[in-house]
Amino acid sequence: MYIPKDFELKDQELILAFLEQHPFGSLAVNGPDGIPAIVHIPFTVEFVNPGKYLEFHVAKENTIVSAISETGRGKMIVLGSHGYISSSVYTHLNVPTYNYESVHVSGKIEQLTQSELKNHLTKLVDSFEANRENKVQMSQWPTDMIDAYMQEIVGYRIEIQQLEAAFKLSQNRNEVDFNRILADLNTGTVNDQQLAKAMKQTKCPVK
Repeated sequence: MYIPKDFELKDQELILAFLEQHPFGSLAVNGPDGIPAIVHIPFTVEFVNPGKYLEFHVAKENTIVSAISETGRGKMIVLGSHGYISSSVYTHLNVPTYNYESVHVSGKIEQLTQSELKNHLTKLVDSFEANRENKVQMSQWPTDMIDAYMQEIVGYRIEIQQLEAAFKLSQNRNEVDFNRILADLNTGTVNDQQLAKAMKQTKCPVK
């Protein structure tokens, strides 16, 4: 991924936190025809000494399964906040631009055992149910129902061997223009307001 120096994020702790906050990505794996096979999937971030991984699952019928078997490597692309920045808010003449957060995870992919797949599914459900009032858990479902669903999917983990993070969030703008962009975004859509929040957090990260 091409990343201009102003927008490159190298802090692995912040990048991993971003992945945990945005647990949905697009996995790309080179296919035999030279065209990448792509699937859009939720994932969990796992820390298994000494490695770090993203764990996910796909339908057995998905063509990406054979692509993974052949190459054993892939790239997960995860997007965060993004949106249009109008140059009308600048204090000088300039062109509009587009802000975004993007992380690419590249590495070796290996298949999960059935036991690991079940653990992955449990963690995945628990992570998405965490803030719900009436939580559901896999333990509530009949074993035969879970076993039947598990026969239709394949679990994988991709080792985080290379992390690339581009956070293009107006870091190259002067203080006045930066604040004018924030003010403009905060009068816009929910997505615009989320982008403004991401811009502020990147400018003044809290650890």
